[in-house]
Amino acid sequence: MRVWLIALLLFSTHALAQFDVTGSGIAYLRDGSQQTFDFGFTYTRKDGRNVFIVGRQSVNVPSVPQLYSVALVLHQEQFVWATDFINDPLIGFELAIGEHRIKLFQEEDLNAPGSFVIDIDGVRHHFVRDRNIGQLDFNLNEQGLESVTPRGFLRPGR
Repeated sequence: MRVWLIALLLFSTHALAQFDVTGSGIAYLRDGSQQTFDFGFTYTRKDGRNVFIVGRQSVNVPSVPQLYSVALVLHQEQFVWATDFINDPLIGFELAIGEHRIKLFQEEDLNAPGSFVIDIDGVRHHFVRDRNIGQLDFNLNEQGLESVTPRGFLRPGR
């Protein structure tokens, strides 16, 4: 009985939680050029510590983070900053991460700030008038990426 209890404690889901969610994208820059980028999540144990890796950044953490947010900042309704992806002004991007597909693009004659659309798994959202920031919440669990939730955006038709 003691052996089972010790084994259960040693191999709890906390101890087993490790994941690697790969993601890659293409950024469409304001100057007309394109640039590829990698953006994913890894949670692993390294040198006796829990390490959470996002893109090229890593940090020691006590447990699996529940959330990682990426800010999308609309600048003068002309371009968007998404510095977690790339540190240049964007007019769009496409990101495939895990099972999710996210796109930012401009649509002519769209009555939304900057005519920008953020499409998450086929569901469209727009920046809110008089607000120049929105965020993508990447919801995580012990298996990896659970969902992507937009915050601070308007979903037309709702």
